[in-house]
Parts: sequence; structure tokens; C-alpha cells
Amino acid sequence: MKLFLLKLPILFGFIVAACGTQDSVNLPVSDSAESYQRLAEAPATEQPAPTAEFTERKIIREGDIYFECKDIQETDAFLKAEVKAAKGFISNESENSYGERTEKRLTIRIPSDQLDPLLEKIQSHAVRIENSNIRSEDVTEQFIDVEARLKTKKELENRYTELLKQAKNVQEILGLERELANVRGEIESMQGRLNYLSNRVSLSTLNVSFFVEKDKEFGFFGKAIDSLKNGWTNLQWFFIFVLNLWPFVLIFGGLLVWLLKRKKTPPPPMK
Repeated sequence: MKLFLLKLPILFGFIVAACGTQDSVNLPVSDSAESYQRLAEAPATEQPAPTAEFTERKIIREGDIYFECKDIQETDAFLKAEVKAAKGFISNESENSYGERTEKRLTIRIPSDQLDPLLEKIQSHAVRIENSNIRSEDVTEQFIDVEARLKTKKELENRYTELLKQAKNVQEILGLERELANVRGEIESMQGRLNYLSNRVSLSTLNVSFFVEKDKEFGFFGKAIDSLKNGWTNLQWFFIFVLNLWPFVLIFGGLLVWLLKRKKTPPPPMK
């Protein structure tokens, strides 16, 4: 009897273990359609932006500089050589001449770490700096936000792709492909934004305008010829002005002739 009482707890333990194993085997397993349904009905969530700081902040630097130089062609060649040495490029170029001034504009894209050295060389080369403006914009927070949302969308794309492999009918396939297309469109948009920010951070934009003024000479003979031309032009305008007054000339001329005839006519003799 005592032996039976000693074995009773051990037997009870085996019975409980067997019941637990049977319950775990009989748990229901959801199929792919139910998984897709729960995924489609679940609200889209965005992962919060990570709080860890970047080892390097993302700064966009842009600027404008306007200066006088000694020679347009020499300054143009100097700038292009410096830009090429800094592994940059010219994105836009234009030249204008008005009066005694010739001016040229260059839009330079240059690696951000080469912007300050280029500005120092321009200041040393210029005769006089008319205007200089350098701007900086910190886009680190935008980088963190876009990268976090992009990571979330890529994970969602992978989940949809796995469910698409398990789809059992046409309706599931069409629904998953539609959701997958929307997610991939958002991924492309976010990736384009990230590439745009990366390009502006890695390459600074500098708008360079420089000009030269020619020495003003009196030029006696040239001014004399211009004076003769101006006098002839003024004379032509005077005749045009007189022709515009022809009605008044006729009226006053007729009145003057009538007055002169009346003055020359003797009065009738008195009786």
C-alpha cells in the first residue's frame, strides 16, 4: 500500500504531461488567406525615428558671390580650372554685356568640403567683392525620418511578397499585388527624396557672378559724328512736328491774308 502511494504522484505527473502535449498538438494553424486578411485589415504603422545621433550631421551649403575682376576670360579660365581640380562641374553658364560692363555668371556644383577653399581663392583673385552670401541648412532630421519610413515600407514589402507566394486563389493574388504596387510606389518616392537630399549634401551649389568695366574714353571724333547724327534726327522730328500743325497754319494764314487785304483797301469816300 505504501509503495502504491509513493508511485501515485509520479503517475499523476505523466498524465498531466500527456494532456499538455495533446493540447499543443491540437492548436489550430491559420492558413495564408487568414494571414492576408489580418495583414490587410491591420492599420499601417510607422516606426519611430531612431534617437541615436549621426556621427556626421547632414548639412546643405549654398552660396552666391559677386565680384569685379581684371579680365573676364582669364577669370573664367581660372574658375573652371579650380572647379575641375576640386572634382566639381559647371551646371550653368551665361554672359551679358551692357554699356561699359561685361558680366559672366557660373553655377558651380562642388564637393561640400571644397567650398571654403574655393571661396578663399576667389576672394584672393577678385579685384573687389561686391556681394557674398553663404547659407547652411541642417537636414539631419529629414534624413533620419525618411530612412526610418523607408525601412518600414521595405519590411512591409517583404511581408506582402511572402504572402503572395502562399496565395491560393486569384482574389488573394490580385489583392496582394495591388497592395504591393502601392507600397513599392511609396518606396520609390522615399528613395528619390533620400537621393535628392544626399546629392545636395554631398555637392554644394555656388552661384558666381563676375564683371569687368572698360575705361571710359572721351572720343572727340566719335562724339562729333554722334552729334551730327543727333542734329539731323532732331531736324527731321522738327519737320514732322510742323506737319502735324497744318490745320492751324491754314487757319492763321487765311486770317492773316484777310487782315492784310482789309488794311490795304481804302475806305469809301464820304458824301
